[in-house]
Amino acid sequence: MKLSIAEGLMLIALDDDEGRLLAAAEHSIDKGLIASCILELSLSKKVSFQGGKIVMNDNSGTGNKILDSVLKGIGNGGDSVVQTIDRLAPGFDHIQDEIIELLVQRGILSVESTKLLFIPISERMDNANYAFEQEIRDVLKAVVLKGQKPSPAVVVLMCMISYCKILEEVFPDEDELIDAIKVAKDVLKIGVVDNETKIVLEDLKIYFAKI
Repeated sequence: MKLSIAEGLMLIALDDDEGRLLAAAEHSIDKGLIASCILELSLSKKVSFQGGKIVMNDNSGTGNKILDSVLKGIGNGGDSVVQTIDRLAPGFDHIQDEIIELLVQRGILSVESTKLLFIPISERMDNANYAFEQEIRDVLKAVVLKGQKPSPAVVVLMCMISYCKILEEVFPDEDELIDAIKVAKDVLKIGVVDNETKIVLEDLKIYFAKI
């Protein structure tokens, strides 16, 4: 079972102890998930980038309902990725819930309700199958600590984790975090992603720094 980049980002953004969204990601996660979907659509050749703008290549379905919703929202393309995120964000205010629902359906997460007098007052997400998140963490640590060459999807995921300010969740050790910040800063220079994707990721870095 292959996780989408957005699903991977959502898993990292959930506090494993509390079962809730990390405070550091509260302001950026929705747009981070939309950006992750757009970038994944580019990796699967559904869209491409030209000078930071989106070009529609193939609007047929992907089999992932969230990716398909973002693909439909992109329309004919022509706008920059940042403009597209801002345009789509109001209509995707439930994207976290939809991704969590997908992860629950896949048996990766489970939802536990807290009740008061039999009335649900809050929910927490538990990692029903931690192997998927563990694999993400292991790959990211191999890239940072062992110099393993990342795939384009891993480059995108590392960038989005960094942009959403939750790199510390993967690298809680202070020395490892210093290394991770440096690798995340330089990962676009190693030539794994093409120049057009690099332009988009650099634009997104500036965009998320202002959120």
